Amino acid sequence: MKNENDYVFSPYIRQFLVIFLLTCSFSVQATAPRITAQLFGEERQSDIVSYQTAAAQGDNLLVLEIVNEAFKAAGKSPVVDVLPAKQLAVYSFFNDDIAGLIGSPDDLAGKVKKQYRVVTLYLAGADEQPVVLIFSNQRGLALHKAFANGMQKIMSSGKYQQLYEKYHDKLPVGFILRLKRQNPGWK
Repeated sequence: MKNENDYVFSPYIRQFLVIFLLTCSFSVQATAPRITAQLFGEERQSDIVSYQTAAAQGDNLLVLEIVNEAFKAAGKSPVVDVLPAKQLAVYSFFNDDIAGLIGSPDDLAGKVKKQYRVVTLYLAGADEQPVVLIFSNQRGLALHKAFANGMQKIMSSGKYQQLYEKYHDKLPVGFILRLKRQNPGWK
């Protein structure tokens, strides 16, 4: 026996209801928040990149501190980023995504070396392998001038020596002179 509350739908009404609901569902859009870089804070484009080297971790940190202090002495504060792979950093530099690359002079092929400005900022290891900051000619001109000026300031003020001794023993005799020889335009 059927109650008044029991409704029986014919098969045609059920099919119509299913088709109607499916048709309406195609126009529905997701309402969840989209994940974007802005959710993680302000997005800033890097001006200079470096890559992690096989050198001692202290040398990598020392080089980054030298770069930051030299720019600070010159009144600049570019964004420096450390990438996990040398290939990624070099690609970013040659793709004109950034103005400078912290690395090795070997990162530049022989023919293109004249297209860039190179500043030696550190001599690593017993063989004194140079660590350089390479600037592109177009975007890196102002940063190159500021960095070269700032490097000379931190070397003459003794800040370079303080940074070196923070990670190593005493600064080797003649180290600053050898560094200046690597950069002929310096006083």
